[in-house]
Amino acid sequence: MSESAGAKMGLEIRDGKIAKVGSTKRIQELNGMLHAERPNGDIFRARVLTKVYKETEGQPQIRRRYKASAELYRTMKPIIYDYERLAGWPASRIRGVQIAIEMHAHRLADDLDNMENRPYDPFQISEADKKELREELIPYWKDKTLTSLWAQYLTEDEVNKMQAGGFADIVNYITSHGSHFLPDYPYLMEHGFVGLYEKAKKCLEELDPNDPASIDKKEFYMGLIEVLLGIKQLAENYADTAAEMAQKESDPIRKSELLAMEECMRHVPWNPPRNFYEAIEVVWLVFCLLFIEGAGPSVTYGRFDQYMYPFYKKGIEDGTLTPELAMEFIEELYIKTTSNPWFQSTDLAYYFGGYYRYPHVDVGGLDKNRRDASNELSYLCLRAMRYVKTTAPSVSLLLHQKTPDDLLLEAVKLAAEGMGHPSFFNVETLIGMLENKSGGLYGKSPYTMEQILEWGSPIGCVEPGVMGYQYGHTDSCIINVGYAPTLVLTRGIKPEGVDGYGAGELLSFDGGDPSQYKTFGDFYKAVKDQIEWGIKAAHKNAIIAEKILAEQFQLPTYTLLTRGAIERGIDAASGGALCNVGPTIQLVGFGTLVDSVAAVKKVIYEDKAYTIEDLKGAIDANFEGYEDLRTKLLAAPKYGNDDDYVDDIAAELWTFFATTTKSLKNYRGSYCDPAVQMVQAHIGFGAMTGATPNGRLAGQPLSDTMSATQQADTHGPTFAARSYGKLNYPIYTNGTLLNMWISNSELIARK
Repeated sequence: MSESAGAKMGLEIRDGKIAKVGSTKRIQELNGMLHAERPNGDIFRARVLTKVYKETEGQPQIRRRYKASAELYRTMKPIIYDYERLAGWPASRIRGVQIAIEMHAHRLADDLDNMENRPYDPFQISEADKKELREELIPYWKDKTLTSLWAQYLTEDEVNKMQAGGFADIVNYITSHGSHFLPDYPYLMEHGFVGLYEKAKKCLEELDPNDPASIDKKEFYMGLIEVLLGIKQLAENYADTAAEMAQKESDPIRKSELLAMEECMRHVPWNPPRNFYEAIEVVWLVFCLLFIEGAGPSVTYGRFDQYMYPFYKKGIEDGTLTPELAMEFIEELYIKTTSNPWFQSTDLAYYFGGYYRYPHVDVGGLDKNRRDASNELSYLCLRAMRYVKTTAPSVSLLLHQKTPDDLLLEAVKLAAEGMGHPSFFNVETLIGMLENKSGGLYGKSPYTMEQILEWGSPIGCVEPGVMGYQYGHTDSCIINVGYAPTLVLTRGIKPEGVDGYGAGELLSFDGGDPSQYKTFGDFYKAVKDQIEWGIKAAHKNAIIAEKILAEQFQLPTYTLLTRGAIERGIDAASGGALCNVGPTIQLVGFGTLVDSVAAVKKVIYEDKAYTIEDLKGAIDANFEGYEDLRTKLLAAPKYGNDDDYVDDIAAELWTFFATTTKSLKNYRGSYCDPAVQMVQAHIGFGAMTGATPNGRLAGQPLSDTMSATQQADTHGPTFAARSYGKLNYPIYTNGTLLNMWISNSELIARK
């Protein structure tokens, strides 16, 4: 057996105790700066975008959009803090975020006065910036946001239901553009941005002026070239700033670091990197560029240990790099990633709070020959998070049967820190999802197996993608499947006394008097009908948003980093990618749904302890006066205990949701992908959901992700895992998420 990378390195690379906030003094200081700052909103982007759009009124939309990105990069002020070696920030200060005015203007008008004091994700914004927003920026954009344009296609009732009804929802989809993306880092490592520049110039020169398609493509290529030159200028501006700071610096060590930064930024990202330092600078700067241009979460580093390893190996071999220095760079990357919060409106912060942008660093996995792909960097990425203890990025282990034991041990050590790192992803399941990505019920994804094996990795929450080949925007439509049994009983009417829009009004559709469901099969079909209605209602509204995104919200930098888009002459948001994902349809409240259906089957139709009319009365009354019925419902078989009675229902409903979703097409010609992702959504959606037939009271949280209902998996994690193992995962082509919470006290007790 060959010696693993972990064995070669040893399980630790330094002596002494593990530092709580970083492996070196420099990292500790940077980490301290991060935690000393409050998140703040930056209006520079909003100001530039507004200026460019006012100057280009009446011009082609793609020209306006591309000019705005180029101007942002050219004019953004470079900021370099003490202790930094990686240059670049997406905003004007640490923990700053650019306000995407074209997404948020209509909501900012209501949020501004409470931004610093709102209960979820408060942001600091200066009074001067508030004044400019109120008087100049918001008025220009208020009726031009994606949400505002989308609403023009719908009735007011449809708009409200899709934003705050609590059953079928697309609010996140219409407020975050430029998200869930795996940039083509491997290309940049080999060719740099200059390679993209030469490619765009060549395509422009080869256009046939007599081809009608050349009219739009000319605008496209000219815009890309302008954006690329803007990126080059931004790097030069950082180099100039570093040089100026070095001239004034008296500390010789810091002076040498600043001069090294200058040299680095003169070379990258325009040219391909020559060493580990330049390569990780490219990784970070691209991350910044994408969050300057876009408004969404989940730009992802992907298989970092694969595309960075050649630079690591070369540095170790020629003596210019040590494992300790490499880890210090990785720790700085983690700190700076955490320093990039997600700006959301007050209502969205309630569902997706925590400022977190869901980036990944993925390690391990297989190579294109299905051999274990782990290397020394895989260990360093896990260990660095243990030292620096930041919330982002999500360090994820791509797990398979050939994963080395010492790499798994390193991952377990990190997990024991209790921070939620790492996430564990089953590589074979990931491959299965990508084989069928966006291919519909019977189709295949456009990916080759070599592409999947080499660059396939999770994005954001759990979404599978292939680095450089996929346009994401997977901020999904959300279907509250836990609500479906209740809506069957209430004839589609939202119960009174819960949050959100439409209490006492028709939320979905009237499926008829519940007393007509004489058999469990009748009731079960009615539940499926409600779920199908929710899926199709969300999809209908999401493809309207996709049309507007494609026509008015192009993304040049995303396009540059999407392989094949330049050759096609099509913006990534308009269908330029090999694989065009979105809208994805994901479920929330799965355990609640399954337990509700099983309880109705057992208590109402098999035991006949109560009638369906009794159950409707109990749901309407939030179980007041129906305590005995609630007790029986709570005692019914529960998902998560390896009980086929309820697990068979789970498996069937799981497949039903996926196949219904996969039958629908998106605006860019691919098929929709089903998913289970949302980590916090079960709380917000639970607040909008009435009582459910599993005995849950109105307003309480729904079940989390695809996990069992809270405290219903009474037989422990092994039995729960057996239940989860009965589900078909590859059909959920945009990923699945399982959260299992095991307390230390439980482990000690069971031991």
